[in-house]
Amino acid sequence: SCSSLTFRASHAAKCREGFAKTIQMTSFLPAWVQDSLPDADEVFAYDTVKLVKIKDSRLGLLYCGVQFLVFLYMVVVVFIMNKAYQDTEKSTGWILTKVSKPQVSHLGISWDVYDRVTNPGESGAVFIPTRVLLTRGQTQEDEFCPSPAHPCKAPADCNVGDPKVQKMECTSGFCMRRQWCPAENADWATTETHYLDLDEVDLWFKSYVHYHKFGLDVTTADEKESVKYPQRGANTYSLKDLIRMTNYAPEEFVENGAMMILNALFDCNLDTEQCEVKVETANIDTQTGFNHRVENIYYENGVRKRDMYHMYGIRIATFATGLGGKTSFSQIVLQLSSAIALMGCAEVIADFYLTNYIPESKHYTDQKVTVTSEDA
Repeated sequence: SCSSLTFRASHAAKCREGFAKTIQMTSFLPAWVQDSLPDADEVFAYDTVKLVKIKDSRLGLLYCGVQFLVFLYMVVVVFIMNKAYQDTEKSTGWILTKVSKPQVSHLGISWDVYDRVTNPGESGAVFIPTRVLLTRGQTQEDEFCPSPAHPCKAPADCNVGDPKVQKMECTSGFCMRRQWCPAENADWATTETHYLDLDEVDLWFKSYVHYHKFGLDVTTADEKESVKYPQRGANTYSLKDLIRMTNYAPEEFVENGAMMILNALFDCNLDTEQCEVKVETANIDTQTGFNHRVENIYYENGVRKRDMYHMYGIRIATFATGLGGKTSFSQIVLQLSSAIALMGCAEVIADFYLTNYIPESKHYTDQKVTVTSEDA
């Protein structure tokens, strides 16, 4: 058997209570009082350990088996799977997004990147239109025209108290209002609707993460060539794939657009300076969606005009998150200390089995506990 168990020689019960009584003992107390106090040798009994070698294969196998399981757990789970020997840091960074390839509308018109991809006013975000309402040649020459934003049934519905802003006139169910004319309305012939194809749009992400604790930078901004997903080390993803990662169909994003977030996760082993990059996307809102307006103002025959582009599309907010680990001597010592402490479980389990389950438990219990006196 490979078991060698440690047992205590004696146990001191009610130590605090006895100690409190004993410290009051003086030579000035009467004899009958001193006789009623507990024996000092009993109160201050010292517990030590002795080794009893029990030749029982059942206990030995149990003891070694538990130690083996602890060893296996520390090696496989702690060191290999969780890499607990490393000091870790979680950091953040930024992403620059480059959109490539034109989009073609259902009318057969090609929209270049510079025509359609605009910054909606947020750093670290990119916007790709799905539906564009185009109203050409709007003028603002002191004229009134029907306003789709102000429906009416009678002229009285158009009374806003200022005839210079809006007349008390209801035309085709809309109030006559001073504005850029003709007004935008997807149902009118003066406004063109363009549905843009999403299948060919690619996004090239250039990321950067800084690990403050280790003083290291990780970046893909210096990569010269595009690597298309799903290839290893991909830095370019199709918009269709990014939408698919949100578990939504592209058709659900067309009418109102959507708000998405994209996170590039850098899982880096800083000992080897190798990183695995994983891109995750999530949908924030498709009900309200996202839209904004871009105007092109120009003069024609001395008349100030504008073309209004009302763009519905997908706004993607991008982030970079870095998870880095580097071998640390203090972490190794900590895990080894935990392993040594866990090894003690084998002795506790074997001792519990010894005293409660095997037929010879009483005999072994008598052997492991020995009470002595100062006269022994």
